This record gives sequence, C-alpha cells and structure tokens, in this order.
Amino acid sequence: MRKSQLFALGCLAFIGGIILSQLVQWPWDNFYNFATVVGLIILIAILGTKKNSGLTVPILFGTAFLLLGIWRFGLSQPVIDKNHIANYYNQTIKLVGRVVDEPDIRLTHRKLTIGRIKAEDIGFLKGKILVNAPNYPEYNYGDLLQIKCELTAGGMIEDFDYGKFLNAKNIYAVCYQPEDILLVNSNLTINQKIRRGILAVKYKYKQIIDKAVPYPQSEILASLILGLRRGIPENIINNLRQTGLSHIIAISGLHISIVTLLLMNSFIAIGLRRRYAFAAATISLIIFLIMIGFHASSVRAGIMGFAALLAMQAGRLKNGINILILAAFILLLINPKLLLGDVGFQLSFLAVLGIIYLGQPIEKFLERIKVPKFFEIRSSLMMTLSAQIMVLPLMVYYFGNLSVIAPVANVLILPILPLIMIIGFGLGIVGFIILPLAHFIGYIIAMLIGWIMLVTSLGARLPYGNFNLEKIDFVWIALIYILIGWSIWLLKTKKFS
Repeated sequence: MRKSQLFALGCLAFIGGIILSQLVQWPWDNFYNFATVVGLIILIAILGTKKNSGLTVPILFGTAFLLLGIWRFGLSQPVIDKNHIANYYNQTIKLVGRVVDEPDIRLTHRKLTIGRIKAEDIGFLKGKILVNAPNYPEYNYGDLLQIKCELTAGGMIEDFDYGKFLNAKNIYAVCYQPEDILLVNSNLTINQKIRRGILAVKYKYKQIIDKAVPYPQSEILASLILGLRRGIPENIINNLRQTGLSHIIAISGLHISIVTLLLMNSFIAIGLRRRYAFAAATISLIIFLIMIGFHASSVRAGIMGFAALLAMQAGRLKNGINILILAAFILLLINPKLLLGDVGFQLSFLAVLGIIYLGQPIEKFLERIKVPKFFEIRSSLMMTLSAQIMVLPLMVYYFGNLSVIAPVANVLILPILPLIMIIGFGLGIVGFIILPLAHFIGYIIAMLIGWIMLVTSLGARLPYGNFNLEKIDFVWIALIYILIGWSIWLLKTKKFS
C-alpha cells in the first residue's frame, strides 16, 4: 500500500472512530487506559515491521487511528460536575463572564455567547452560555458582563437538535430571559482589541452598503460579503430556500468552497496564470474571512475552501481527495463534535468531494452538449453541478425541502457571485473615500443582485418546482449516497460513459 493510501486510510479510520464513539456509549475512564495500551502495542508492531507489505501494517495503522478517533471524541466530552455550567440547569445563578464572540443581532434582541464564566459562590465554570440580551443598551464583543439568569439546556426545536448544535460550539446552557445584565468593564487584551477593531470596520462597511445600494439588494450584499443576513425580507429568504439557493446567504463551508473555486476560475478566465489565480483567490478568501469577523465557524469553512483551492491549483481535482481528507482530519482533531453536530461541515465536505469525483464526467457531458469553454463557463458549471448533486440528498434530509429546479437556479446564479463579491468589496473601499462614487457602483451591484431576485422569484412560483417532504429516514439517504458512490466507481472503471 502506497504512503498516500496509508495516510488516507488513517484519516478515514480516525473519522470512523469519531462516528463509532457517538453510536456506542463507552466507559471513557476505562477506555483511555485500554486505548493507550493497545495503541502502544500497535505502534511497536508497526515499527518492528520490516516490510510494508501485505495487510499487517494497514490493519494496525487503521486500528490505531480508529482508537485515536474514539479517544479524541472522548476527550471532547465534558465532565458534568460542580465545575461545569451544565450542572446548573433549571437554576438561577449570578455570574460574571465575557462576550467571547460577535453578538448575533436580531430584530428584538441580540444573542451573546458568554465564556470565561465565574459564578457567585461557586467559582469558575467550564463551558459557555448563550444569553438573549436586549438590543439596548448595546453589548459588544469583549464586554465583561454581570448576569443573573435561569439556565436551561438547548433541547429540541421540532426535529432540530438545538442542544447538539450548540454543544459543537462548546455552548452547554441557554439563558432566554435574564433577570439582570450589567456592564462590568470593557477592558480588552490586544487580541480582543484587534478583533473588536475588525468588527467595527465590518459594521462601517454595512453602513456604506446601506447608503450606496438600494434595499433589499443591500441586505443581500451584506449577507454575501459580511455574513449579516438578519435584514433580508422573509419572502426573499423563502424564494432562496425553494430554489435551493439559501446557501449563498449563509457563511458555510459549502458556500465558501464553491465561491472560492469559482473565484479562482474567474481569475484564470481574465488571463491570470494558474499560480497567480490561486494566490489572488487565496488573498480574497483571507480578506473575506477578516471582513466577516474571523468566527470559528467561518475559519472552519475557510479551511475547507482553501483545501478545494489547493486541489484545483495542483490542476488535478480528481486526485485532491488526500487534501480534502487532511483538512477534515485537522478540523475534527481540533473539534470532533463537528462531524455529526455541524451541518455546514458535512455539506462543505460533500461539496468538495463532489467536485473531485464528479467533476471530470460532468465536464465531459458539458463538452458533448457544446457548453462553451471560453471565460471558464464550462468549468464553472461543472463545479456548480458537481457540488449540488453531492449535497442535495443531505440537504433534503436536514431541511425537508426538495427543490427540483435547484440545479438550474444554481447554474444561473452561482457564476456571477464572485463578480458581485469583488465589486461589493470594492464598493466598501471606495465608500470610505468617495461616497458619491460608491452610489454609482451600488447601482451596478443592485442590477446584478436583481438578477438573483428575479431568478429566485420566478423559480419559486413554478408549479411542482419545490416539494416539502416529511422527515426522511436516514437509511434512504445512505442508500442514495451508496448509489452515487457506485455510479462514481462505474464511471472510474469506464463501464459506461
């Protein structure tokens, strides 16, 4: 077995260990000792093997990484005792904590993620709390707050496991109606000052967009380049959902992976060499992550997008699976709860996987039907369709919505997203200097976003273009992915073209 194959085997075994650890309730204290002993035995066996032939090394290597995955997930599980926030559900406590992430501002309130918590008469507590605070007075990132509230678990919201979603972010309690919130101080570390400065620039960008771009196009642009989607009218959100385009207003790995690849394609289309296009796309990705505030979730999405760029830059997307697996391995090593607790991670992984494995046959199909190659149109369509085919079953499973017209809508809209985002970033820079000129640029953006609104509005009205489905058993979704995998294998072995 080649080293690259052994590497992929180890990473996949690690991922399998994380899945297994969530299906089986391990006695973690005893398992650590067991895994350590077995791991040492396997390590000695591998080092003592003179020839990397046969099945001995792959089996031992895979077993070691399987145990590593189980062990890593076990480490991520909190010990619920008097020192953990989850020990105080349904109790009212008084605490002091710091706002450790950008506030999620809603129409009637803002959600504050509180960490570094010290509770009165208890001491320091592990875990974070999500607090629903009023919009006024304003509480911002880095503020040290004194809060008195009743703590509850995240729980279920219809079919959505809200608690599991929050736990993946290390949030283990929710405070829906705080009795009291007081600002203690806003003394910040250097890193916190930098982060708050970035957020200040972000909100200044939002003000420029609001002045230069007509409503509601301004809100769509803010969601695309700043990750702020709270002001988008509900009818537009519904249109996007029914046409399978809701991912474009979400800062997710799915969105970032597709857009960064399309962006690199656009740079190649205007004449840049591949390595310069890769550098330009990478710089654009970094600027984008900075502008949306460097959230943990956006950084994870950025890593998946960068993995896709690396594969494309090498000019061999089909062989980029090791890059994708390595990116997933690193992210799960940092936070193994992402695998089953973060839908965005799952969709971004599948999107890049689809581009890697389905890209070549789809591009050949597009070539047959005479889709033009100039300005990288064919390549952009290939990426869009490949990603959509791979993520569609999982999106139906999670969101209960089957959009028949989603492939067409995505093909009509995704290729222009990089252009909108590039002009949008330029608008903000110009607006800092010459606001009247930003107004002119704003009208150009408004026309481009108007195309998105037109396509989604017409698509949402089509009869039988969208179906709301009951909750589907995951067995059927797994069978669909098995069928997709089998089709990929047939294509690879050239049993049909």
